[in-house]
Amino acid sequence: MASGCSKPEFKYPDSKIWAHRVNDIASAKEKSSKFVGMEVDIMFSERQNELYVAHDSIDLSKKLLLQDWFASIENPSTKYYWMDLKNLNSRNAQKVADKINALKKQYDMVDNVFVESNDIKALKVIKHNDIRTILWTENIQWNHLDTATWIDHTRKQIIELKPDAISGEVSMFGLLTSEFPEQNIHIWQTPAEYNEANAELTRKLCSHNSVKVVLVDYDNPIKY
Repeated sequence: MASGCSKPEFKYPDSKIWAHRVNDIASAKEKSSKFVGMEVDIMFSERQNELYVAHDSIDLSKKLLLQDWFASIENPSTKYYWMDLKNLNSRNAQKVADKINALKKQYDMVDNVFVESNDIKALKVIKHNDIRTILWTENIQWNHLDTATWIDHTRKQIIELKPDAISGEVSMFGLLTSEFPEQNIHIWQTPAEYNEANAELTRKLCSHNSVKVVLVDYDNPIKY
C-alpha cells in the first residue's frame, strides 16, 4: 500500500557509471551483465494501458513491453533502473505507478527504481506510491534561459517535490553542483563515444560527491 511518507536515504551502488538508453532486449541482456545500473526510456499507452520501452512515439510501433524488457534481464532485483518516463503526466501517473509497482513485486525489486520527469504534479503521485523520483532539469544553454530565473525555478521545484535526485545534461554539471550540492545529482554524458578525453571527463564527474550517477554510451563501465 502506498504510504506517501518520505523514504529512507537511497543506498546507491558502488559504481556511479550506468548505461544510457538501454532500449531493446539485446542491449538489456548485454548491458545488464556489465553495468550495475541502466537508463531506459518508457512511454505509457493509454489505449493499451501498458508501459512500453520507447523514446518517442515511433518507437511504440516496436511494441516492446517493459515487462518483457525486464524478463530478459538475469536477476533484475540486483540491478538499478533510471526510468525516463517520456509522457508522464498527472492524468496517467497513478496508472504508471501501479504498473511499476506490479513489476517491482513480480521481479522482487524492493528499492532499485527511479522515475524521471519534469512534471512535478505527476512525480508527486509517483512519490506517493513509494517509487523514487528524479526531477529532470532544463538545460539553460539549449533553451537560452536566464541563469537566475532557472535557479529560482529549480529551487522552488525541489522544495515542492523533495525529489530523491535531480538530473541534467553534462554541460549543467557546474551549475547543478554549485547551486544544489545537497541534492543527489544524476548526469547524462551523452552522446559520447569512448575515448580518453571522454573517459577523463567521466572520472571528473564521478569524483564529485554530489554526483551519484553518470550515464554513458560506453560498451563497458570504466574505473574512476
